[in-house]
Amino acid sequence: MTYSTGQVKNPIIFLGLDPGTTRIGYGFVKKEGGKLSLIDCGAIEIKKPSAGERLIFLERKLGQIIKACRPGVAGIEKLYFGKNKKTALGVAESRGVMLLTLGKLKIPILEFDPTDIKRTVAGDGHCDKKTLAKMVCITLGEKSLPGPDDAHDALAIAIRASFER
Repeated sequence: MTYSTGQVKNPIIFLGLDPGTTRIGYGFVKKEGGKLSLIDCGAIEIKKPSAGERLIFLERKLGQIIKACRPGVAGIEKLYFGKNKKTALGVAESRGVMLLTLGKLKIPILEFDPTDIKRTVAGDGHCDKKTLAKMVCITLGEKSLPGPDDAHDALAIAIRASFER
């Protein structure tokens, strides 16, 4: 007979989303017993000519991806305004669709600014993408990560979200 002094917690899947205008990064990590592991990551490529078509495509594709992995919590990067206001507006539109899609699917949302994500995952709020990806690999026990930088950033967001639960 074995006895346990602590409770075994059910695994939870975290989704990280890295907003963009033509490419949206996504990443899923599983947290089980305090250990994080990679489930999936990638990017949604959007090549639709009009804003309306772009946003409808994003909602449909994101919904399919979410339903396939069934996350318990989603983390999304907060919008920060850079020099290019036109790009920021496009990112804000995409981000709105992401929040709407998550809301419709009743997935709790955590929002983080880029500096907080980098500081939490890499120990430096101003690190470059290469350093952040390296720390994501170490955290998830992976030698390398599939997909583009946007997917790696999304995994960092999912990792950051996992520290809240």
